[in-house]
Amino acid sequence: MILSIIVPLIIITSVVMGVTLTRIYDYASINIEQQELGELNLYAGRIAAQFDSLSQIASTTANILTLDKEFSEEEMYALLLSNVSGNSQIYGAAIAFEPFIFNEDIRLFSPYAYDEDGNLSTLDVGNDSYDYTDGSWEWYSAVKEKGQPLWTEPFFDEGAGNDLMTTYSAPFYRDGNFAGVATVDVNLTSLNQDIARQFTGKNFIILSKGGRFISHYNPSLVLSSTIQDQVAMQNNPAYSDAVNNILQGNSGINSIDKLFLNGEMINGESLILHTPVPDMDWVLTSTIAKADMMQELLEQISLGVYGLILMIVLIFAFTLYASSRISRPIKHLAAVVSDVARGKLDTTIEKIYSMDELGRLSVGFNRMLKNLKKQVDIQSDQTAARQIVEKELQLARETQQALLPNKFPPFPERKEFELHAVSKAARHVAGDFFDFFLINPKTLAFVIADVSGKGMAAALVMAVTRTIVRNLAPGGKSPAAILAETNELLRESHSGSAFVTIFLGFYNIASGKIIYANGGHSPALRIAKNGAVSPEGSATGTIVGMLENQEYANAEFRLQPGETLLLYTDGLPEARALSGEFYGEGRIRSFLEAHASESPEALCNNLEKNICAFQEMQLADDLTILALRRSGTRMGMFINDLIKGKTS
Repeated sequence: MILSIIVPLIIITSVVMGVTLTRIYDYASINIEQQELGELNLYAGRIAAQFDSLSQIASTTANILTLDKEFSEEEMYALLLSNVSGNSQIYGAAIAFEPFIFNEDIRLFSPYAYDEDGNLSTLDVGNDSYDYTDGSWEWYSAVKEKGQPLWTEPFFDEGAGNDLMTTYSAPFYRDGNFAGVATVDVNLTSLNQDIARQFTGKNFIILSKGGRFISHYNPSLVLSSTIQDQVAMQNNPAYSDAVNNILQGNSGINSIDKLFLNGEMINGESLILHTPVPDMDWVLTSTIAKADMMQELLEQISLGVYGLILMIVLIFAFTLYASSRISRPIKHLAAVVSDVARGKLDTTIEKIYSMDELGRLSVGFNRMLKNLKKQVDIQSDQTAARQIVEKELQLARETQQALLPNKFPPFPERKEFELHAVSKAARHVAGDFFDFFLINPKTLAFVIADVSGKGMAAALVMAVTRTIVRNLAPGGKSPAAILAETNELLRESHSGSAFVTIFLGFYNIASGKIIYANGGHSPALRIAKNGAVSPEGSATGTIVGMLENQEYANAEFRLQPGETLLLYTDGLPEARALSGEFYGEGRIRSFLEAHASESPEALCNNLEKNICAFQEMQLADDLTILALRRSGTRMGMFINDLIKGKTS
């Protein structure tokens, strides 16, 4: 009888789990492939960012030569030595003038500084035996012809660095006319070593736009072979199609069966992942057998199968155990009566479900014990309940605080701005929140919001709102679009029972420009360097989460160096003293004018203390403050450092 129930149940469970695990494998495989491609894209971005920072050295040198016509030979050599000594990846740096531009008595002049095994040296490479103006040198002739900076095709520099190198060349001008170029020679050996560490076991390759191997898991092929050569060796149409996609600069994943790799045929499916390196005309690829990529996933699925088998065995054993228990209700009743006789009032008669005399006796017995225990424990239950509620509220407050950024300064390596924020709840948990995060190295997202109401309900809406904004911001949407989508998601999940006021801004770290959308929140306050305080960032839409299909507009303004933007919730102006007097906007501005010279951290902390003292620590509403100060620009820092170097 029992087996007739268990066996069909086991069969049905096995079929359902088999189908489920198959779908999980298919879905997880796609996710793993996309994750691998994402990691490849991130590394390609790192390479591009690294080379962009190196190219800025040559571009800055070219800008200086364009602006300063009186730059002397000694200053040029000093600048080039500074360029080389400041970065271990730069082998050499040069300035090459057009004929007779630097000195009307000298046809060619090209000062060059280089690092030879840690020793800095200089020379003038401009001479008749090395005429860089004869049209055969890409780093000079191509830049002159196009009027644009460029990276040259990688080359092996024999007799100089004796390493794999590439050159970045940027033009400079005199009186609107092409006057020459400024260059940096970048050693690619460290790049190959870094890629080898990053892609261990993944057969990495970097290709130039012509298909030459710049970096390869087989170093002997670097600059000596091309990917077109590999197509001929593979004789595989799928591999040929993959190479076409790679050379077109596309980002994607190609699946190939029976790929010839590392001297042997790979049975089964292999994946070639490829993505362009931005601004470099290079392509980064990685090749890996799919079986190796999915090995960990298959191990996890195997554990799931073993777990299913164990679950079936446990179900079978439990069913047998339960059936034996059904046949012994009288013994169970006798054991319970014995426990009660010994003073154990929290016991009950269980697993007796019959409606005969034995069943009615068990129901009456349980009811008697329940009433007796209720009278004995009523006082202790009330005390325990209060302790549980207080503990849960404290845990909720700690959880909510963990959601807010709590590391200050949050970005110690970024000297272009200062940022600080504080939040204090009127109850155990708050409806206010602030957040900030880097969308990309050039853009800081910051948000401050106030949920209607207080307590647990507002805290839950706060957590949902923060999660929505964080998930939408990296997707490339504007602040207005993010508020519009947040409005719909909140309205659907809470049916308009709660609303939020939000100020969301995207801060361009380099320019100081802020693009924002304000959903019914109080305007921010701009604090000028002279201490003047003015409102900034009025509402561009209504409250969020209440009304359907609301539209929000983007607006923008720019923070000047030394200026501070302060955002706050309505707990500041509506703070009330015991006498009934409000703190008000006027007190906020007066306080900021008097403390304008303080750092954002000191400004936030002192303003919070002032308001808490005004209310004698009896907060009527949550307090949240966020301060953002623009410190300066990277170019300004560079010019200051350059001037200091010249004067010293």
